[in-house]
Amino acid sequence: MADRTLPTKVAQYVGGGLVVFGVVVVGLVEMIAGASHPVTAEGQIVHEALVPIEMRAYLILAGLVIWGLYALYRVAAVAPVGAAGQRRRVETRQPE
Repeated sequence: MADRTLPTKVAQYVGGGLVVFGVVVVGLVEMIAGASHPVTAEGQIVHEALVPIEMRAYLILAGLVIWGLYALYRVAAVAPVGAAGQRRRVETRQPE
């Protein structure tokens, strides 16, 4: 993995960073500084999130979209690797 290109780095750092931030960091913030969960008279738990759940979902979704776009880029732009580890050259035939 020594040949990291700019799209690879963007997908790794931005996409992965958004997913980790949305899942781990916001989750820890909710656990540490989040509101308590009082129970109403009917027995329902009232959950008021410190960070809106939609914002958290959009952060994770943005990271997944970046990973998906990177996967499409890799499929479309990078030549397959041959058995010897070398990139195969795709030869096109000229019509005769």
